[in-house]
Amino acid sequence: MLIRPIILPVNKLTVLSTKDTAQKAIQIIEENGFLSLPVVEGKKFVGFLSKQFIYDEFFKSGETDYNKFFQKTVAEFITTPLEAIKDSTPVEKAAEIFFNSKIRFLPVVDNNNDFVGILTQKALFDIITKVFGLHDAKLVILASDFSGVIAKISEIIYKHGANITNIVQMDTGLMDVKEISIRLECENLDKLVEKLKNNGIKIREVIPAQ
Repeated sequence: MLIRPIILPVNKLTVLSTKDTAQKAIQIIEENGFLSLPVVEGKKFVGFLSKQFIYDEFFKSGETDYNKFFQKTVAEFITTPLEAIKDSTPVEKAAEIFFNSKIRFLPVVDNNNDFVGILTQKALFDIITKVFGLHDAKLVILASDFSGVIAKISEIIYKHGANITNIVQMDTGLMDVKEISIRLECENLDKLVEKLKNNGIKIREVIPAQ
C-alpha cells in the first residue's frame, strides 16, 4: 500500500511562504495553535519553521531591535529543510523513516517534486493498525508444518464464519517449530478455539478482540 491515500493534502494545510516575515509566521503559528508549519515557495516544499526556532535565533543574534529582527523573511530561517518523500512511497518505508527519526510528520511531493501534503505518524499508524488487524482477536499457534497447518486452520476458520485479517510466522528457535500469529474477526472465539484444539491444533495463546 502506498502513502498517497492517507496524506493530509496541501489544500487542507496552513502553510508559510518564504516571503512572509518572521512576525507574520509567528502570528499564523500562534493563531492556529501549531508548533511549526511547512514553508513553500510556489509549489515547492522548502522546509518547516517553528516559533521556537525563530525566538532562539533572535536571542542568539544579540539583536536589540525586536521589530527590525522580526521583519526578516521566513526564507532567512530555513537552514536545514526536511527531506520530502514521494507520494508513491510504500507505507512500510514511511514507517521505517519514522522509526529511525524523531520527526512527527513528513513532507510529501509528487513525481514533479511539487508539494502535495504531509504524512503524520498518526495517519500512518492508524492505517497499519487497520491493515494488520491489531485490534482483532489473536491466536498464537505452534506448528512444525507451516503450510499444512495453515491450510487446516484456514478451512476451520472459514467454516466457523470467521475472517482472517493477518498472519505472521516466526521461528521459535526450537528445531522446526514455528509460531503462527493469526489476527481474525470472529464471533464466539471460544467455540472456534475448541474446534481448532479438537483438530489437533496446538494453541499457545488466545487474545480476544480489543
